[in-house]
Amino acid sequence: MRARKISRREFLGVARSAAIAGIVAAGVVGGIAGYVGGSSAAPPKTITATTTVVEPLKVGYVYVGPVGDYGWSYGHDRGRRWADEHFGLPVKSFYRESVPEPEVGSAIETLIDEGAKLIFTTSFGFMDATAEYAAKYPDRYFVHISGYRSGAAGNAPENMSAAFAEFYQLYYLNGLAAGAVTEIGVVGYVGAVPIPEVVRHINAFVLGANYAYKKRTGKNIKAHVTWVNKWVAPDEARKAAIALIEEKDCDVIAFTEDTPSVLQVAEEYWKKGKKVWSFSHYSDMREYGPNAHLTGQIANWGPIYLDFYRMVVTNSWVPVDIWARIGDYTPYRWRRPVEKSTAGQPEGVVYLAPLNPAIPSEWQILIKQRYEEMKELLFEPFSVEGNLGEPIRDQNYEVRIKAGERADHDMLWNMYWFVEYIEEPLP
Repeated sequence: MRARKISRREFLGVARSAAIAGIVAAGVVGGIAGYVGGSSAAPPKTITATTTVVEPLKVGYVYVGPVGDYGWSYGHDRGRRWADEHFGLPVKSFYRESVPEPEVGSAIETLIDEGAKLIFTTSFGFMDATAEYAAKYPDRYFVHISGYRSGAAGNAPENMSAAFAEFYQLYYLNGLAAGAVTEIGVVGYVGAVPIPEVVRHINAFVLGANYAYKKRTGKNIKAHVTWVNKWVAPDEARKAAIALIEEKDCDVIAFTEDTPSVLQVAEEYWKKGKKVWSFSHYSDMREYGPNAHLTGQIANWGPIYLDFYRMVVTNSWVPVDIWARIGDYTPYRWRRPVEKSTAGQPEGVVYLAPLNPAIPSEWQILIKQRYEEMKELLFEPFSVEGNLGEPIRDQNYEVRIKAGERADHDMLWNMYWFVEYIEEPLP
């Protein structure tokens, strides 16, 4: 399914022609009216104007969690609303929330029954079912979030694309902030589900923390990881965060679980007089930890969704595989001087949450510098440069990335090993 791609110039030309036609038609009607008003001898005429009603584009979404999780699914729903508001044409979008992976097929069916022309499925575990239904419904368009199957990759039907808002760069910056403020050199991470996406985020966070802490003290960071094995598990995440603080002495905790629970735990410790830091995840969560919030990773899925809306409505569908990183979908995607850095400001698809003033100024400067450099891919966290000039090794001390190398797409996508600074093995 590959329709002819309409260029932006052609699309604007069609819109301009329609506008001119409307003006001409109005002029003709106005002229006739003037003729009738100015000549009593002219016979009366009845003119009927017709208006073309544009049918709204119908778009369906499948969420793995509730829209109220304030994390992953909430972020996708925020992106849905953003895309609807910025589309500029009639659109009707609807969603199914808290859909278990085995039930994604039936959720897709209900969206198709409602007339959805474009369907987004927003969890890694929805990937194969999405490909199955793309083959079953070749007249519909499908976009899977966080997977690797697409028509562009050649491992799915042509009416299926893949997209992701990638966070590993931001997790590295979070790690720099963590290593800059930790007092004892022990950080923690509450992981959701052990898949390569989460593993690379953990590794990036720990590499950043080690960079900052070792540069400060000459000592390696120590990191602990606990898994809750669910995407939405506020109670389990809370217990895991408390255990990391009480049993492992962690004073900075990052997380992937899709609620503010970990940040709330950190804030509770602040109220008890103990400094524990945490982050935003997918949404700005500062209100849940006004003292404990250090910075964080935020996504606006809207610009990605809007791209697909436009492709479908203009019959210009091309299957793609999009990885949006720092700087993508911004009006000016080039690096800025540190003093003009946009780090901590909303922009593009992925961006850094505001930096807590408690982060020492020299580390804020470095965080902003790296943020700007990554817009042009001048700096890569998974490189020797990102590890204080040392090769990146796994827990068995095997060199994974040596001098002159950077992690490429395949290494990032398939990463299932921990860096040497993490205490616990992968499940």
